[in-house]
Amino acid sequence: MNEKKKITVQDVLNGNIFNHEAVREQRKLFALILIMIIVYIFQGFAAQKQQARIVQLNKEIQDAHYEYLTVNAELVKMSRQSVIGQRLQDAGSKVKESNTPAIRIQ
Repeated sequence: MNEKKKITVQDVLNGNIFNHEAVREQRKLFALILIMIIVYIFQGFAAQKQQARIVQLNKEIQDAHYEYLTVNAELVKMSRQSVIGQRLQDAGSKVKESNTPAIRIQ
């Protein structure tokens, strides 16, 4: 009769489990499972790293947007007619604001 020896806890603790026929027959399957587990772990780390990069880039985009809003507000403030007139007057320029409205030529 072909009786298979049962795997005991003592075999597992001693390391003799790798000598059993049932384990030896499935060695390729165990290797494949181990490789898949390693790939799964590395994919998890890569996804986590990519997610951190996405968060960092979103913060940079938000900072750039706020900087754009600040610069745009300053530009609008500096290009107002009253501010331009005041700056010309402070610079001692002879250019003055016209008091007469513009005439439309037809």
